[in-house]
Amino acid sequence: MGKSGKKRKPVVVVSTPASAFPDFSKFNAPGDDEGGNRRRRDNFNSYNKNDEKKGVEMVFADAIREVHKLGSTQFTGKQKRNYEAEEYKLLTGREKKKHKVPVKIVRGIKHAAVKREKKLAQSNKDAGIITAVRKDKVIKNYSEKNRWAKRVHGPAPDIGFMTKGKFRVKR
Repeated sequence: MGKSGKKRKPVVVVSTPASAFPDFSKFNAPGDDEGGNRRRRDNFNSYNKNDEKKGVEMVFADAIREVHKLGSTQFTGKQKRNYEAEEYKLLTGREKKKHKVPVKIVRGIKHAAVKREKKLAQSNKDAGIITAVRKDKVIKNYSEKNRWAKRVHGPAPDIGFMTKGKFRVKR
């Protein structure tokens, strides 16, 4: 007969990958100055005769940077954009220009917001909810500010005309 006794069941180990690669730029390395900028170590000047005996010696900060760069290939969305902006700043020394939203899209967004507000106000009114009434801005026709604004750009074009560099006023 065969072996008597109970066989052990193999233990199932479930491993899950990390959600995102750790951001090593947040940690202060010994080669960092107070601003978080790295001081480059010149490998030519840091040559040591003992290195021949030990073999190739890696700089830990460079290894971390390489591992972080490799892990950054898995970044997506906002994390990827932030990483690219950080790389751009390291290379150029200035911030990356932010993308501006086209005027047509901004108008559409504002138009949709006005629609939502009207719909919300109507639903509140139908439900019997009392809310504060918004007052539209009242523009005063004869205010100091408006008179100043009219004077800034000169007289209105229908007041007169220019001849030989002089302004002639109609009577």
